[in-house]
Amino acid sequence: MPRFKKVYEDQDVVVTIAPRDEELGNVIVDTIREKGRPMTWEELREEFSGIAGEDRLRKALNKLVDTGILVEFPDGSYGLPGMELPPERRGIRKRRRRRTRVYTDVVIPRPYYIPPKH
Repeated sequence: MPRFKKVYEDQDVVVTIAPRDEELGNVIVDTIREKGRPMTWEELREEFSGIAGEDRLRKALNKLVDTGILVEFPDGSYGLPGMELPPERRGIRKRRRRRTRVYTDVVIPRPYYIPPKH
């Protein structure tokens, strides 16, 4: 479970503050680093359920991949650069999905259409 600032705790309930969008990327990286292996979307979604919605999680993951902080492996799992895919997941066929593009100040957007000059 990711670590967050506790606001209140008793024997029945623990209240924490969820990370802001700017902090979510760091929490994701820390979680993957603690696991010590690449994590699938399903594992990350389960880990962050109740903390961050799927849209926020997907946006943070795309930004981390675009900036090179995380690497997306062929099976769709996410890991840190230098991590290797575990042997049991190497034979899984490549995941096919359309990636959304997150434009950051690191990635320069390329125009798809350049209007002609008159």
